[in-house]
Amino acid sequence: TVVMITHYMEEAAIADRIIVLDDGSLLLDGTPEQVFSKEDVLRSCGLSVPQCTELTNRLKKDGYKIIGDTVSIEQCADAIYKMIAEDM
Repeated sequence: TVVMITHYMEEAAIADRIIVLDDGSLLLDGTPEQVFSKEDVLRSCGLSVPQCTELTNRLKKDGYKIIGDTVSIEQCADAIYKMIAEDM
């Protein structure tokens, strides 16, 4: 077992499990996909999400059909590719 403490969400995204503490209290606990899907909760305590997650979340808000949650560059590229391929 390795425990890593970081404020860099790209580093946290490679973990199997993420625990978010806010002022010593447990705020979120789950897989990167589960935790980063709660972008508003993370932002409320001064944290962000990985850039690829932020990109796909913005695309979803703008009405693009992005399937699933992305936490890695590969997942982001795959989701965008699938969205474009469906429109062809």
